[in-house]
Amino acid sequence: MLNKILSLGDKIDIKRLDSNGRIVKSMKTFVSQLVDFVDFDVINIATPIVYGKTILLDVGDKFNLCFYSSIGLYQCNCIILSNHKENNTMVSVVRITSNLEKFQRRQYYRLECIHDITYRIITVEEEILMKKLKEEDFQSVEERNEYRRRLSQYDKAWIQAAIIDLSGGGARFNSNELHNQGEKILMKLDFNISGELKKMQLSAVIITSNKIMNRIGAYEHRVEFQNILQKDREDLIKYIFEQERKRRRNDKS
Repeated sequence: MLNKILSLGDKIDIKRLDSNGRIVKSMKTFVSQLVDFVDFDVINIATPIVYGKTILLDVGDKFNLCFYSSIGLYQCNCIILSNHKENNTMVSVVRITSNLEKFQRRQYYRLECIHDITYRIITVEEEILMKKLKEEDFQSVEERNEYRRRLSQYDKAWIQAAIIDLSGGGARFNSNELHNQGEKILMKLDFNISGELKKMQLSAVIITSNKIMNRIGAYEHRVEFQNILQKDREDLIKYIFEQERKRRRNDKS
């Protein structure tokens, strides 16, 4: 079951549980990765390293594990069985003590990156025109064509920008335009997943828009995706995890 969802090398967030099985929010979250499948409910994970120091997980202690798999986030609880060295790496043997469940959370894992995009503002008039066309709310063919003509003008006002971090829930990007909180935008984003080019247009809302210090005419924006298709979100997450794996391989080499 585990190896149908998880893969060796998957990143893991480790959070300590208290005696009642609740996550201890005041404790630091450790980062690890999946090293091996031992049994149907036993796995080996890399012992966390913080600032170059190995943090041994005490035998008998209980933790929550969040796996960044290629198909999304999954979590479960575990207990530490033992620690040992394997190929010059300290690993912890853990027994899974709960079901592996899809982890739905608002704040997705964020990938820091530089990725060129284009975007444009979605105006109130544009939304009204799109609604009228969708509901066939026009008096004549000429009026319908006029709506379409006006809409086509908006599709020419694209702005160049660069994403600086990306998640399945939103993005942070820089451009030369200042925007208002609550404004809606349409983003064009192209990227490769497993060698296949994906082209997306994603709707988003501006959460913050601020001037970048020491850069004249440059602004940083944070946006949250709206009405995103589940398939598009899954493709974004898959792309993010692929890029993270590439970085880990490059760091090791």
